[in-house]
Amino acid sequence: MSLFQWKAKWGAMACVLLLEAVPLAAQAGGALSADAAPGDRMRALEQRIDRLAENLASAQSQVEEDRLKMQSMQAEIDDLRKSLATSGGKSSPPEMQDTAAQLEQAVEQIREQQEVISAEVKQHEQTKLESASKLPVRFHGLVLFNAYVNQGVVDQSDLPTSALERLPGQSHGSAGGSLRQTMLSFEGTGPLLWNGRLLADASLDFFGGVTAGALSAPAGLARLRTAGITWQWPDDLLRAGYDGPLISPLSPTSIATVAQPALAWSGNLWTWAPQLRWQHRFTLAENRQMGLELGLYDPSYTAEYAIDAYRSVSPGEAARQPGYETRLSFNAGKDARGLQLGASGYYDKKTYSAGQRVDTWAGAADWKLPITTHANWSGEFYRGRGVGSLGGGAYRDAYTYQNYATGESETRGLDSIGGWTQWQWNLTETMQLNAAGGQDTGYAAELEYTVPQGADPFSYYARNRTLMANFIYRPWSSFVFSPEFRRLESWPIYGQAQTANVYTLSAGYEF
Repeated sequence: MSLFQWKAKWGAMACVLLLEAVPLAAQAGGALSADAAPGDRMRALEQRIDRLAENLASAQSQVEEDRLKMQSMQAEIDDLRKSLATSGGKSSPPEMQDTAAQLEQAVEQIREQQEVISAEVKQHEQTKLESASKLPVRFHGLVLFNAYVNQGVVDQSDLPTSALERLPGQSHGSAGGSLRQTMLSFEGTGPLLWNGRLLADASLDFFGGVTAGALSAPAGLARLRTAGITWQWPDDLLRAGYDGPLISPLSPTSIATVAQPALAWSGNLWTWAPQLRWQHRFTLAENRQMGLELGLYDPSYTAEYAIDAYRSVSPGEAARQPGYETRLSFNAGKDARGLQLGASGYYDKKTYSAGQRVDTWAGAADWKLPITTHANWSGEFYRGRGVGSLGGGAYRDAYTYQNYATGESETRGLDSIGGWTQWQWNLTETMQLNAAGGQDTGYAAELEYTVPQGADPFSYYARNRTLMANFIYRPWSSFVFSPEFRRLESWPIYGQAQTANVYTLSAGYEF
């Protein structure tokens, strides 16, 4: 095969790859949704790969057919030239001249097409994302700008979750902007192993802390959000990853709260942590499935604000056993907009000072109900003990008190209850309206005599509530615009509730 023919063949294949990449990149906008199951995304990706393989085969056949046509035309032109040479310079018949002109024009058109394909191949070589393993990799990003106005004192200005006490002589509000919630993610498709597909994904943002110089504004530090390696079969999934709790699969919809899921610390259990998860699906009927999930969870969160040079041992890890989680679910419908119901449970042990061990547990339920073709109702509810490691329990797992009978300090898991609910209206294909509310409550009777008044806010909160409403507008698939309002209400163990109003205007570009 000549160099020209090789370029023609592989150029056509590259064009097909470029054409297939367009809908795949458009689909990347859904990577932010927490409702789509990894298995559904992987099956859709496998179907797209199959279609891509079919298109490549068709392109190869077309290139080979064009090559044969061009060879045949070139042979006819050569024959005509020989006939003209042997005619002794005599004028050739008009029919022969017309045929030669038509053949020359057809060959020139094919050459022009091949030049276009070659140029597109060069452009593809300059812009493609290539992995060392030569296996498919998809890159997705969201550049997110948030402008905010806070009426009241909050725990952190650009993504507040709690309202603090308004002290005399201090500013009772703030305003600013941030791009720390900008997010980058990667998804890799690996080889088949024992009829299962190996997959990998990772996402990061810039919410790991704040750094600033004398002449620069605060900038965010890169932080790992989620990551994992998945082994996917048609009905089974095995995943080792850094993810949210298995018992909390849903989250309210918000563009202003990407670094932490919406209603975090207000009833939405969310803390990302290392875990091992297995899932199996049972097909009951057409578009109806049952799911069983089992997981091992590392309760490593300690509710401390610090950037350490090393990782300290949490009470959950000191117990030398993981947390155990399970979930039973039911799905009815063709896609994520159908009916979803789930019931789940969690259990672990924690070891504190003086060898005191605490049993922690949680029971949870989740739902997503289509009310109309354009509206749905979703939410989660939990009741547990010592679930601060999961993102509940009013920021803590346990409390320490003095046993007046023995005079010794004892540690117990904090009882808590919480949940959230959301109404969503899809007004058009590009406009969406969401209203949600959530609350997380630690039992105040257990905290009343444990912490002196005036301690760190995260140590004396007993209840936290958030009310939220937002409008999301996507004029284009790559651009999103969203105004949002949040009302924060926080109850300390002592005193009255503190309130704050948060107004956010978000604009994001997805690629």
